[in-house]
Amino acid sequence: MTTDKPVKLPVRAPQSKTWHRYALVSCLRATASCAAVLQLCTVASAASAQIPLKTRPDSISRFIKPLTLVGGQTADRIRLDQLAGKGDIDGFMIRSASSLTPWSKGKGWFSASLIAPEFLAVNNTALPFSINDGALWAGVGTSSRVLAGFEATAGPFRLIIAPELIRENNSNFLLRDTLRFYSPPVPKDRRGGGYVFPWYALGPYSIDLPTRFGNKPIQRMDAGQSTAMVALRDVGLGVSNESQWWGPGIRNALILSNNAPGFPHAFIRTEHPWHNRLGAVEARLIVGGLTESRYFDTVSTNNVRSISAFAVTFRPNAQKDLVLGAERSVYATSKGWKQIPGRFLDAFANTGRPNNRALADSALSPRGRDQIFSLTARWVFPDDGFEAYTEWARLELPYSFRDLLVAPNHSQGYTLGLQWARPAFRTEGTVRLQAELTSVEQSATWRDRPQGSFYTSRVVIQGYTQMGQSLAAGIGPGASGQWAAADYVEPAWSVGLTAGRIRWNEDIHSTYGFPQYQGYCVHDVSIFPGARASASSRFGYISADVSFGNRLDAFFQEQSGCPKGNSVLDIRNRTISLTLGTFTPGRSR
Repeated sequence: MTTDKPVKLPVRAPQSKTWHRYALVSCLRATASCAAVLQLCTVASAASAQIPLKTRPDSISRFIKPLTLVGGQTADRIRLDQLAGKGDIDGFMIRSASSLTPWSKGKGWFSASLIAPEFLAVNNTALPFSINDGALWAGVGTSSRVLAGFEATAGPFRLIIAPELIRENNSNFLLRDTLRFYSPPVPKDRRGGGYVFPWYALGPYSIDLPTRFGNKPIQRMDAGQSTAMVALRDVGLGVSNESQWWGPGIRNALILSNNAPGFPHAFIRTEHPWHNRLGAVEARLIVGGLTESRYFDTVSTNNVRSISAFAVTFRPNAQKDLVLGAERSVYATSKGWKQIPGRFLDAFANTGRPNNRALADSALSPRGRDQIFSLTARWVFPDDGFEAYTEWARLELPYSFRDLLVAPNHSQGYTLGLQWARPAFRTEGTVRLQAELTSVEQSATWRDRPQGSFYTSRVVIQGYTQMGQSLAAGIGPGASGQWAAADYVEPAWSVGLTAGRIRWNEDIHSTYGFPQYQGYCVHDVSIFPGARASASSRFGYISADVSFGNRLDAFFQEQSGCPKGNSVLDIRNRTISLTLGTFTPGRSR
C-alpha cells in the first residue's frame, strides 16, 4: 500500500451492455489511432523517398550504425524474413544486442562507428503498464529512454558502449482504496517505503516487485546494452550489461527477457554455430549480479544476489528449420559483489526444493539457491510462411522418472505460439497473424503436493527480479496471458491490430483464502485491444503502438461478493508507445 492518502473513486459496476459498448469503442479507437499513425508514418516515409539519392546518408551509415536490440522493429523484421525463408534461423533463440549486431568492419585492423540513437517514449494515463521495456519502467505519465553510443573493434576485440538515459514522470495513481477494500498488514521491515504489493510481503510468496518506484520523477543513466568482449575462433568471452532474450516467445520468455533492466554479467558463448554430423549447436553461460530495488525492505546486507544461467540449442541436419533448446537459471543470496564470480557454475548446481513446504507454512528462510529450467522448440515452415513454437518450464526437477510420469505438470509454466505470413494485395505486401498464450499459474498439483509460485521464492526473498522488475515473463509472478495480432506489412511500412488479456497474480487469488462469498469471482484481469503501425526509410524508422486497457477488480478490489455487486474498482488505462530510430541502412522486409 502506498503512503499517499487513499482517494475515493467513483464505483463502476460492469454491466453487460457497458462491456459490449466498451469493447466496440476500444476497437474503433484502436482502428482510428492506427490509421492516424500510419498516415504520419507514410508521409514521413514518402518524404524521405523523394530525396535525391546523392543526399541520402549512405556514406554516413558507414560511420553510424544501428544496434539490433532483442526486441523491437528490427528483430521483428528479422523474424518475418525467417518465415519467408530469407534469413538464417541460427542465433535467434539465444540472443542479445552484441550477438545480433554484426561487427563493424573497416579497411584495417581497427574499426569504429557511432551507434545510431534510438528514442522510446511510453505514456500511461491511469496505471503503470510496462512490458518488455528494458531499463525503462512505464509508470503513470510519460516515460522515455534514449540510447546512443559507439562501437570499436580491434582484431578479435570488440567494445560496445551503449548507455541509456531514462526519464520517468512516475506520477501518482490509486493503488488501493483502503477506505473500502481490505489490504493485508505489512511487516515494518518489508514496507518498502509504502510501495510494496502487500500480498508479496507476508509469505509464502516473496518478490521484489514494487507497485511504484517512489513518489518523485526519476532520471538516471543506465549502462544499457554495453559490452566488452574478445572472440577466439567460434567462442566469445566478455563482460556486459545488455539484455538477454532466451527462447522462442514473441511476447513472453520464461527464463530471460528484456522486461527488466540489464544486469552486469560475464559470459562465454558460441559466436557461430558449432557444426557436426548431427547438426548445429549454440550455447551460452553467464554469471552476474542482481540488484534489489530501493522499495523492498530496510535491510542493507541483502541488496545483491547472484544469477548463473546456461542455454543450449540444437538444429538437426535432418530438419534444418527446427531448433530445440534447454535453459536453466539459478539465482542465490549473496553477501556482496565479491561472491558473484565464484557462482559461475551455479547453473549446474543442485538447488534442492526450497519451496516444497506446506501452504500453511508461510515462513521465509532468506539463504540459499532457487531455480527455473525450461525446454524450448521452434519449427519454421518457410514454404508455408508458418512457424510454431513452445517453451515448457518447471520450478522443480522431478524426483524420479516415475514422478515425471505421474505429475509432469508439477510446478510448470509454458508458452505456446504461432505465426503465419502470406503475400497479399501487392507484390511486396504480406499479411501476418500472430498468437501466443503464456501461463505461469500454479498447476493443479498444488492440491496434493506443495509448490512455489513462478518468480517468487522463500529463500531468495527478492525473487527472480532486477531492480524491482521481473527478469522473464512480463505478465509477472503466478499469472497467465493471451495475445494476438494481425498486420499488413510492406517493406517500408506496416499497420495492424492487437489484442491482449492478462490475469495478474492469480496464485495469490488461488491460495490466499478470500472469503467464499467473493473468492470465486475476484480475479485481477486486464484486457487491452490496440493498434500499431510503423514506417522506415534510409534515414531511420518510426513505430507506434496504442492500447486501451481496462483492469477489472484492480489489485483484488471487490467487496460486494459474487455475483458482482456495486463495490467494484475497475480502472481504465490508455497506453501509447512511440519509437524513433535513426540511420537504418537500407529497407529490410
